[in-house]
Amino acid sequence: MKRFARVLSLAVATVLAVSVFTVNSCAMSAEGEAHRRDLTAEEIQTIGTIFKADQYAKMYPDVVKVLGEDPTVLYTHFITFGIWEQRQPSMYFNVDAYASRSYDLQPLYGDDIVAYYMHFCTHPAENAKKPAPTIQAALWDNVNVYSVYDFVKGQTLAKKGAVPVATPAYHPGIELK
Repeated sequence: MKRFARVLSLAVATVLAVSVFTVNSCAMSAEGEAHRRDLTAEEIQTIGTIFKADQYAKMYPDVVKVLGEDPTVLYTHFITFGIWEQRQPSMYFNVDAYASRSYDLQPLYGDDIVAYYMHFCTHPAENAKKPAPTIQAALWDNVNVYSVYDFVKGQTLAKKGAVPVATPAYHPGIELK
């Protein structure tokens, strides 16, 4: 009986440990979960043009720790979880910064995170004329950066009461150069 109890407790501990680490590595905010949907084949292919696996791996060691460094696996993580968690596909694109600076797109797309990605990827000439879509560049230009989920269709600027994720005066973990 003692041996059975020991084996059972070991099995329960193993299941708990695996579930805790798996859930934490793929956990997302309620906002991300509320917006999450399956991407179309066209969206997956188009967004893939700005995904850089080596940069994603550097920025998100928590993902690498669980999934490894295979570029296909990392991209699958990004389109399944990362995009909804507002993780960056590369060092050169941040969807929150892009949405916060794109006053013309806010009323069109609101909180549709995929629409901002698709617009960025499919309008390279237009985006070449705009400032870099990074938090650092936005802060350097004195722009408050809001979560893409704080925008509302038909409205310019973030919804009333929204708190910026970064401001020129408050930007934890971001070095301005």
